[in-house]
Amino acid sequence: MCAKRFHDQWQETIIVGGGMSGLGCAHRLNDNAEPFLMIAPEIGGRVRTSPDGNVNYGAYYVTGDYEWTLPLVTAFEQVRISDAWFHRDGKRYTYRSSRMFKHIPALMRFKKDLHQFREQFNRMNDFASDQSRRELIEADPLLWQTYNQPAGDYIRSRKLAELFADYVDPMLWASFFHDPYEVSTFFLLAASLPLIVPMYTFQLDMDEAIGPIHDRLLSDTVVSVDLSDEFPRVTTSAGRTFQCRNLVMASPINVTNRLLGKLSQPTRGEINVSFYHVRGVLRPEFEGRERSFFTSGEAAVISREADGSYLYFFETDRIDRYFSTYEVITRDTWKPALFFLGNEFINANPAAHVFIASDHDVPSMENAFINGRYAASLVMESNSTATDLSRTSEPICLSYANECL
Repeated sequence: MCAKRFHDQWQETIIVGGGMSGLGCAHRLNDNAEPFLMIAPEIGGRVRTSPDGNVNYGAYYVTGDYEWTLPLVTAFEQVRISDAWFHRDGKRYTYRSSRMFKHIPALMRFKKDLHQFREQFNRMNDFASDQSRRELIEADPLLWQTYNQPAGDYIRSRKLAELFADYVDPMLWASFFHDPYEVSTFFLLAASLPLIVPMYTFQLDMDEAIGPIHDRLLSDTVVSVDLSDEFPRVTTSAGRTFQCRNLVMASPINVTNRLLGKLSQPTRGEINVSFYHVRGVLRPEFEGRERSFFTSGEAAVISREADGSYLYFFETDRIDRYFSTYEVITRDTWKPALFFLGNEFINANPAAHVFIASDHDVPSMENAFINGRYAASLVMESNSTATDLSRTSEPICLSYANECL
């Protein structure tokens, strides 16, 4: 099979995007000696950092269950819920305060659910490098039920509303940046796993992340995708044009949809994230703990970082309420940052030679990397099929029908 070359820039596989999905795809292709080119303006994607690289603005923690991405990061301090202030109705309290006593039965129910969910969730991840998320979730009664159940229904049915109001809502807002009642039970439970699994702050280890693939990276941005020919063609902002046998879109789903046009996929509700990174002095009522969580009604979280600076995430900017003095390092709104609202699945292979890797179906650093690995498996399967077809001139007969293609 011959492919038309454009500017002599033929690539077997092009990966668009250098986030965790793109890295997962690239590492698996590299491990299997499959040629590829990754095109991305930067590496890390939603693992965004401060200008000095010491504070994470995007993905904030890893957990002990992150089998695939832990080798790519340097883990630092353990994030302990016990070392945080919770703020509600003008009062502050801790996870271990007397306020928790009345919630112990509900907490035990919730942790039991989390342990059961974790077992099924990790089992799904064991197979997700080679099977689609949709197939795995639909095949598991618990995961399928929670994927389609509104979190509010789960909270009410398990009589967890008061526990959530005092403790869980504030922590989950710091994961969703949205009212936890409005996501699915699946996402609520997945984001709550740090209650039973240790979590750690981290820094992406660039030597581990890009060292094995550094000679296959191009620092550029894909601005258009042409699918009108037999093989996909991409054009970059620097004016480069490439044609490829396999195109892997490892960009955020809104970017993927813009580039793919008629092959665009369902997009869940978007969530924006606004934040300050500052050096400053907290007001006395917010001092004394590493973090301050607020109810989803107030919609804020403050975290003291290892270098003494603070991250303040918010829905409504009230920075003067929390800080007596401050110097802004970064202020930004990430539009959009997350796609948590809804339960639509994407098609990882919407057309011949086109594959989608993202964290859309199951968000998180770890799952984005695994989804990239799954896209790589589809690429390798496609390559294997193409090789087999090129070796035979015999008709291909379907085993279940007396017809030949």
